This record gives sequence, structure tokens and C-alpha cells, in this order.
Amino acid sequence: MSAVSYQSILGGSQGGRGEPATFVALPQGAIATRRKDATRSMSIPVSKRQARWLREVAEVSGKGIDEGAVVRALIDLGGELDVEWELLAGGASVREAVRRSVRVRRSETP
Repeated sequence: MSAVSYQSILGGSQGGRGEPATFVALPQGAIATRRKDATRSMSIPVSKRQARWLREVAEVSGKGIDEGAVVRALIDLGGELDVEWELLAGGASVREAVRRSVRVRRSETP
């Protein structure tokens, strides 16, 4: 997995330049970090809303799903995003770049 995207240098398109982006499903092994693979610890500040969401996900999920499992999966997901990290400056640009690179599936409700 590459730490940065050099797509613009190599002539690819992103962020409205050139041809439109194509969105595809992630490959089977894209979100693969398991607890036993996690040998480093980190501590980061999160908002009350984020902490509540993470706690609720862990509470309603099945056996073996804790906050760490969710965070590891989300970090793996971040590594798959086609974001030109080296061009970003500040939290606002990170949030915007992530929003532009992600599409989410929503259940249709009648």
C-alpha cells in the first residue's frame, strides 16, 4: 500500500481534472489489519460525537468487535483512498479531500 498518491504526476485524473473518476469496490484484502497484526498503540483526541459513535458500534456489534477493530478498519480504509496527501495543508483540506474521494452506499427507504 502506497503512503501517498502520485496520480497527478503520472497523468491520472482526480478532483475534477481530466476524465471523471471511477468508483469501484475495494479488493477483498484491502481492509485486512487484524488485532494480532497491530503492534503499535496510539492516542488521538476525538469529539464527543465520535467517541459516542465508536462506543455504540462496539456495544451493538458481535463478539470480537471492539473500538480498536473499528479504528483499524477505518485506518485501512484511509490507506486505500486516492488522496494526494502531500498537497494538503490543514484539517479542513484533509476533510474535503476525504469527502471527495469517498462514495457511500445508503439503504433505500420507502
